[in-house]
Parts: sequence; structure tokens; C-alpha cells
Amino acid sequence: MTAHPAHPADRPAAPRPGETPEAAHDAGVPGPGIEAPLFTAHLEESLDLALRELAGRGRILVGLDFDGVLAPIVLDPRTSRMLPVSAEAVAGLAELPGVDVVLVSGREASDLVALAGLPAGSRVIGSHGAQWGRVVDSPDGGTTLEAEPVGLTEEQARLRAELLRETEALAAEVEGAWVQAKPAAVVLHTRPAEREPGERLTRRVLDGPAAREGVRVVVGKEVVEMAVLEVTKGDALHQLRGALGVDAVLYAGDDTTDEDAFAVLGEGDVSIKVGDGESGAAYRVTDPEEFSAVLVRLLELRQEAQDSHL
Repeated sequence: MTAHPAHPADRPAAPRPGETPEAAHDAGVPGPGIEAPLFTAHLEESLDLALRELAGRGRILVGLDFDGVLAPIVLDPRTSRMLPVSAEAVAGLAELPGVDVVLVSGREASDLVALAGLPAGSRVIGSHGAQWGRVVDSPDGGTTLEAEPVGLTEEQARLRAELLRETEALAAEVEGAWVQAKPAAVVLHTRPAEREPGERLTRRVLDGPAAREGVRVVVGKEVVEMAVLEVTKGDALHQLRGALGVDAVLYAGDDTTDEDAFAVLGEGDVSIKVGDGESGAAYRVTDPEEFSAVLVRLLELRQEAQDSHL
């Protein structure tokens, strides 16, 4: 399990279906009997050095996509869950002084909070930057989203309603396809559908409702999002960074929409692409399982840095 610089010619394979039990219990994957130092020792030296330097900065922002980064991609996104090792590391980072954790996802923000199980105080940016909020304790003992309102003009609200109606009509013709309504967008999901019908439906949506004036289209992995607000993950990350006044940022993502976030990072920041495909990120890991090693290592290094200043 090795992290690589994210050059187009260097593309690790996607998670391997049908891998042997021996491979599944490689020492690089945390599990019974696998200690954190052995687990994190598989990280490439250059990435480990970048994490060490980041951990020593004053105030840092850890920005993370959810699907494909903290949680493996699944057929039904409503069943997605964060890997236990990553969940524990994220919770640990969120508790440390000088560390701000934010999930930056294309998901609707309240759905993201329900699925991710984030600790209170964590920040959430949903719908590719259109929704902002924080996780707070709820009266029932759990957590909930304290969201900032999403303001749409009458014209934008009408356009969203038309997109929803037209996309739902097209999706009804393809078994398995479904449509998600977000506060500022409409999303077509074709992952559960058979490939050819799903691809035809995607083309019809791109040529139809998605081609309307005033619609910002984001094409992801078997997903087409049609937003009525002009905002990106990069815009949101840049704005949050300025608001918090952090000294450095780590951002990890797996999809094309995360490239906007990578693009706003600079010297001293750490950008990590999870999975294959071309990317502007400085580093790459193979899958969410390997990325969990990054989080474990960052938590370990940050704790060490703070202990050294006591």
C-alpha cells in the first residue's frame, strides 16, 4: 500500500473485486492485530513528510470529501457509511486544539450529517459548496445539522422546479435511475441502472434540462448534478479558509468536482487524490482504506507536535 504523486501516467487501480483473503488482510489494512505504526508505515516518504510539516503548523483545516474518500463507493449512496478507522481518526482530529474539520461533499448537507456520524462542532459544506452548516448536539442525544439558509431568487426557484419535473419524467423511463432534489440543485443518479440505458438517459438529460440557461452542470461518476447557483467546492474551501484564518489546509477528494478544491490550495497545503483518474493533486492514494492510513498518521503527528510544546 503506497501513496504516489498524482501524475496522469501514474494511476493506481480501483479497489479490486474478488481479491484474495490474504490480500484483504494485508498488514497495510487496519484490523485485528494491526497496530497503527505498522499500518501507517506503508505511506510514501514524501507524503509522510508533507503530513509531518502540516501537523506542525499553528491552525490547520482538514477538508474531506465523503463518498470515495471516507466511505467506499456503493451501489446505493443512501447506504454509504464511513470506514470505522477513518471515523475514529476524524473524531480524534476534531477534538484537537487548532484543528478544524470540514466535510465538503456534493451530498445534501443534512443527509451527509445523518450518514457520516460526525462529532458536534464539525463543519459541513454540502451540495458542492451551496450549503453550509455545523454539526450540533440534538435534544435526543444524537447530532443534527445547524444549517445556514440557502437563498434562491424567484427565478432560480422556478428553474429548479422545472429541472426537477423534467428530469423525473426522463428518469421514470429507466429502471434503477432516480432523481434527488437538493435545495439549490437537481441530481440524476444512474449507478443502480444498467449501463447502456443509464448512459442514454445521461445524454438525454445533458441535452435536455441540463442545457437550460442558468444551469451549472457537474458530471460525476454516474451522477449529473444541475445547480441553479454558481458555486464550487473550491469557492467554498477558499471562503472557509479565509473566515477561519488557518495556516495550512489538507484536502482529499476522489471526483472531478474536487479538482476545484485542489486548484485553490498553495504552498504548505496538502492535496490528495483518492483513486484513479487525472488530477491536479500533489499526492494520490488508492482507495478509502488507504486514505484511512493518512488520517491515522495525521492524528498521530498532530498529537506528537502538541505534546512537544507542553
